Amino acid sequence: MSADGLLELADGRQFAGRWLGEPPRGRVVGEVVFNTALTGYQEICTDPSYAGQIVVLTYPLIGSYGAAPAWCESAAPALRGLVVHQAEVASHGDAAMELRDYLGAHGVPVLAEVDTRALTRCLRDRGTEVGVLHAGDPLADAVRREVVQGFSLAGIVDSVSTQASYVVPGDGPTVAVVDYGLKRGIVDELSRRGFRVVVLPSTARVDDLRALHADGVVLSNGPGDPQDLAGRLDLVREAVEHYPTLGICLGHQLVALAAGGRTFPLKFGHHGSNHPVRDEATGQVDITSHNHGYAVDGASLPREYRVRFTNLNDHTIEGLAHVRRPVITVQHHPEAGPGPHDAARIFDEFATYVRDSREGRTASHA
Repeated sequence: MSADGLLELADGRQFAGRWLGEPPRGRVVGEVVFNTALTGYQEICTDPSYAGQIVVLTYPLIGSYGAAPAWCESAAPALRGLVVHQAEVASHGDAAMELRDYLGAHGVPVLAEVDTRALTRCLRDRGTEVGVLHAGDPLADAVRREVVQGFSLAGIVDSVSTQASYVVPGDGPTVAVVDYGLKRGIVDELSRRGFRVVVLPSTARVDDLRALHADGVVLSNGPGDPQDLAGRLDLVREAVEHYPTLGICLGHQLVALAAGGRTFPLKFGHHGSNHPVRDEATGQVDITSHNHGYAVDGASLPREYRVRFTNLNDHTIEGLAHVRRPVITVQHHPEAGPGPHDAARIFDEFATYVRDSREGRTASHA
């Protein structure tokens, strides 16, 4: 490790560490969140939902199995910075490189030797804050306020979305996936079920969706405030009114907004792979992977939606189901990456919706 480093929160609290690799050039500003997963740091780093954020890993030993292309959830790291307690040397046979080298190659700074326990307690007590990673002396109060006030996540979804449509071949029905910050694991789960997947950019319009003649629609995960996409809800309404639809994380929130519901920011978000979620239809409890800073306000939902999943930690809504249409949403990540695979059955349920709908259309034209 080389130069001394500092994470300063918006309220002036400071957490010192040492850079793992090269220090950042200038100041790195982001929303500081903590993740409680024990493994899966590379999947976390490459999850586009972390765009614009500085991620604090609560597990104290990070890097022991290195990094490899096969463990990525997107083409490059999405987060702005990583904060860890102790950095380990890779000792895994499949590792292609050290985590520090992987992140360093993409210009993502890593601050190690930080008291991540104290930092996490601060975020839990005070809530998510904007922070600044930098080398050198602490910032003057006026400078820090100026830097923090200039931070915004507006437009962050389009920065991580594909810019052009592409196809992942399959022999089964066609599923359109709207990429608001899509994880590779979602496409993998759809491909495992035989679907032909067409990925659309976040800027896709209703006519783009109609032109595909798809058999189902997936609204993906993504970063930022769902309210920032309030001007794009026509496509979401088109999906839920005319196609079997699965909304995941941000996609879940957009379905709620399109139905006239509201969302609100959580105090410090849900970030980890160990959150218990109850399926209200069966009573089954799944341990699930989470990464979101907003939740749906249940009191704002229209009657045609019922709560399908509930978070057992804070009782926030973890998913919805339409009472008549083949529409299901989840706030958590059924594709995991990282995390347990308890919730992968959501993809099976969606696959049943798609095939039943397709068979129904075929029979009606016979």
